[in-house]
Amino acid sequence: MISGGTTATTTLVLEKTDEMNLSPRILELRKKIHSQEYLDSAIQRIAQVISGKLVENPEELKLQTE
Repeated sequence: MISGGTTATTTLVLEKTDEMNLSPRILELRKKIHSQEYLDSAIQRIAQVISGKLVENPEELKLQTE
Protein backbone atom coordinates (compact mmCIF):
# COMPACT_ATOMS: atom_id res chain seq x y z
CA MET A 1 0.00 0.00 0.00
CA ILE A 2 1.24 3.46 -0.85
CA SER A 3 0.48 6.11 1.72
CA GLY A 4 0.69 9.85 1.54
CA GLY A 5 -1.21 12.66 0.02
CA THR A 6 0.43 12.74 -3.39
CA THR A 7 0.13 10.56 -6.42
CA ALA A 8 2.63 9.99 -9.19
CA THR A 9 2.17 9.15 -12.82
CA THR A 10 4.73 7.35 -14.93
CA THR A 11 4.67 7.64 -18.68
CA LEU A 12 6.45 5.15 -20.89
CA VAL A 13 7.45 6.38 -24.30
CA LEU A 14 8.41 3.86 -26.94
CA GLU A 15 10.35 4.93 -29.96
CA LYS A 16 8.78 4.07 -33.27
CA THR A 17 10.95 1.54 -34.99
CA ASP A 18 10.85 -0.02 -38.37
CA GLU A 19 8.76 -3.17 -37.91
CA MET A 20 10.79 -4.88 -40.62
CA ASN A 21 13.75 -5.06 -38.21
CA LEU A 22 11.77 -6.62 -35.35
CA SER A 23 11.35 -10.32 -34.70
CA PRO A 24 7.93 -11.88 -35.25
CA ARG A 25 7.79 -12.66 -31.51
CA ILE A 26 8.19 -8.97 -30.60
CA LEU A 27 5.49 -8.00 -33.07
CA GLU A 28 3.18 -10.68 -31.63
CA LEU A 29 3.75 -9.45 -28.06
CA ARG A 30 3.14 -5.85 -29.08
CA LYS A 31 -0.30 -6.88 -30.32
CA LYS A 32 -1.05 -8.95 -27.21
CA ILE A 33 -0.33 -6.19 -24.71
CA HIS A 34 -3.31 -4.28 -26.07
CA SER A 35 -5.65 -7.08 -24.98
CA GLN A 36 -7.16 -6.62 -21.51
CA GLU A 37 -7.76 -10.38 -21.29
CA TYR A 38 -4.08 -11.08 -22.04
CA LEU A 39 -2.92 -8.52 -19.45
CA ASP A 40 -5.28 -9.90 -16.80
CA SER A 41 -4.02 -13.42 -17.46
CA ALA A 42 -0.37 -12.31 -17.32
CA ILE A 43 -0.91 -10.49 -14.02
CA GLN A 44 -2.62 -13.58 -12.58
CA ARG A 45 0.31 -15.79 -13.61
CA ILE A 46 2.81 -13.38 -12.06
CA ALA A 47 0.81 -13.30 -8.82
CA GLN A 48 0.71 -17.10 -8.71
CA VAL A 49 4.47 -17.38 -9.17
CA ILE A 50 5.18 -14.78 -6.48
CA SER A 51 2.71 -16.40 -4.07
CA GLY A 52 4.31 -19.79 -4.68
CA LYS A 53 7.78 -18.42 -3.97
CA LEU A 54 6.61 -16.81 -0.73
CA VAL A 55 4.95 -20.05 0.44
CA GLU A 56 8.10 -22.02 -0.38
CA ASN A 57 10.31 -19.67 1.64
CA PRO A 58 8.32 -17.81 4.34
CA GLU A 59 11.58 -16.49 5.82
CA GLU A 60 11.59 -13.96 2.99
CA LEU A 61 8.47 -12.44 4.51
CA LYS A 62 10.25 -11.43 7.72
CA LEU A 63 11.60 -7.91 7.92
CA GLN A 64 15.33 -7.61 8.23
CA THR A 65 16.31 -5.39 11.14
CA GLU A 66 19.99 -5.08 10.33
